[in-house]
Amino acid sequence: MANAGRPTQFQIAAQVGKTWRALVELGEDNRLSIPIDAARRAPWLGRGFTVLAVLGDDGSATLLPYEIHGKRVEAALAELAANGSEQSETLIRAIRATRLRLAIYGDGRMVVPADIRMCLGLPPTRAFFLALTILDGEASLKAGDSRDLSEAHRILESIDLS
Repeated sequence: MANAGRPTQFQIAAQVGKTWRALVELGEDNRLSIPIDAARRAPWLGRGFTVLAVLGDDGSATLLPYEIHGKRVEAALAELAANGSEQSETLIRAIRATRLRLAIYGDGRMVVPADIRMCLGLPPTRAFFLALTILDGEASLKAGDSRDLSEAHRILESIDLS
């Protein structure tokens, strides 16, 4: 597990390649620490920043820089609200159900709302490990399980690592 403020010590050559991945703990208190290696890869995951969480129908949550993507959502919400139609209100509800604003506090942690737990298929209490993956300016959270390891082994059958 990676801790905020500490490099991920179990990753082999963590700085190599476009993809970075580590397991992070979502605590019973709904706090999630962002590892310093993740913030190095995606500076907008650093302390004091705000991120936009987009809840996917595939059981994952994508994290994006709020200054870019969140501002676009704010503008869309304002435009829809100005329209005032029933369809606009339906769209506003859909946006609010799938987009959340999360703050990363000075200690490198964020509070994860129940919406994200529900999206990831997690119960409302207990601590869990989540896979945090960063690739091409996006970060994603997904509840990991043994199928992830099975998939990794299947992919690795094509190369010799011995």
